[in-house]
Amino acid sequence: MIPNLPDYARLIKDRVGLHFDNAMEALLKSALSRRMAERNISNYYEYFEQLRISQDEFDNFITLITINETYFFRESDTLDLICDKWVPRLLRQRNTPLRILSAGCSSGEEAYSLAMKLHEKYQDGMAGRIEIYGCDIDPAILAKARNASYSSYSFRGVDPQIQQRYFTRQGNLYRLHDEIREKVSFHRTNIIKEQLLPEVDIILLRNVSIYFDTPTRRELHGNLLKMLHPQGALFFGNAETLANNFDILKLEQEDGIFYFCHHSEAPRVAPAPRVSVRAPLAAAPAVVVPAARPAPTERHSEDWLKKARACLDEKCFSEAEACIASVLRNDPRNQEALLIQGVIALEQCEFSQTAGNAQKILAQDEWSAEAKMLLGLAMMWQHQTQQAIAWFKQVVYQEPGYWPAHYYLAEMYRQSELRQPAQRTYRVVMQLLNDEMNNPSTVCRLRLPMVFPGNTFRFLCEHQLAQFAHQSG
Repeated sequence: MIPNLPDYARLIKDRVGLHFDNAMEALLKSALSRRMAERNISNYYEYFEQLRISQDEFDNFITLITINETYFFRESDTLDLICDKWVPRLLRQRNTPLRILSAGCSSGEEAYSLAMKLHEKYQDGMAGRIEIYGCDIDPAILAKARNASYSSYSFRGVDPQIQQRYFTRQGNLYRLHDEIREKVSFHRTNIIKEQLLPEVDIILLRNVSIYFDTPTRRELHGNLLKMLHPQGALFFGNAETLANNFDILKLEQEDGIFYFCHHSEAPRVAPAPRVSVRAPLAAAPAVVVPAARPAPTERHSEDWLKKARACLDEKCFSEAEACIASVLRNDPRNQEALLIQGVIALEQCEFSQTAGNAQKILAQDEWSAEAKMLLGLAMMWQHQTQQAIAWFKQVVYQEPGYWPAHYYLAEMYRQSELRQPAQRTYRVVMQLLNDEMNNPSTVCRLRLPMVFPGNTFRFLCEHQLAQFAHQSG
């Protein structure tokens, strides 16, 4: 047992923003055991003081807890949009160099992917016109990025011709050619609190913010807003959009890819898909939670649940949580309350809470498709793809007409590069959406307190199927 574990978690969150919920505690404990053994320190209070006063020690420790899983050309449709449309568009508007930042760049694969794609497009004309930067908080991983030598694991899904053209094999590693390596400049930056550059045209912060809690992500948006050029764009990972829509920046889409930009400069494009909570039929009264109240009757429980759903719709999470607490105090096994509480946790990226609530429901009802859907979404947002696939498969087995489960199953197949299952499942979604439009009374509606806008998801399916056809053709 680590008596001052919360002190460690607070120090790390204050310094670099990483949020250690229950699901991440094991990583923190493991890192502490490893580093303290290396330093021959057995007292947790003594090591905490070392970590607090020594920046060098903090740097060494942070290397053990940062998650650096990445590979070349990850989520390549976003890179295509940036290199094929955004970069040419911005270059036509100015004479000064274009700035691109890969924030939370890890070992550099994303930044170098952009450099390779833009070199393919502009060749030597890239010099003096496009500047590419990478930044991260981990000094060890930045050293690896600057060295630019990679194992075969970093080349999942990479065209072999690209690998042969830009890399030289050195033993078990592949060394990036200097002509590309020199196009990227790497810097140590805490992207939550520090601004590396002014007026960056394109910022990518993909598959990073999911490890921050909601207040930290709001702070992050405010800091990125200061860095972003008035006509620029900020790209998060595909699975992170829902957790980053705070209206600090405006959410837009182009070619099925979603990004943020300044409100005043945002082009007029179709709205982004959002998973929003089902709206109530009538406006809910203001929620006032008394300091003490008698145990609610069944009718009172329904009133609190109704208010919780209304608060959830307005993203008033603390008020919704208070309503749910009023129900669970009297009835800890109330499945609808557990379900709503799980959705609140999902919205706030508290995935261990989401999973825990879903498991409590399954302990009472092993056939709860709502709980399984919630587990699938939680696993998806944590990039635990195979577990997400397993849960979504169970949902579609039990509820074959529930198209949101089919859609996210297709997304997981696509991210796993399982092309044929992904295409087949996207087509199933299209068929189910057509059936829903022609005969709404036959639609399968789970009691999950979330709404998935059919028209937007239809567009996404069409886009992905068109992408598959283009790649095959």
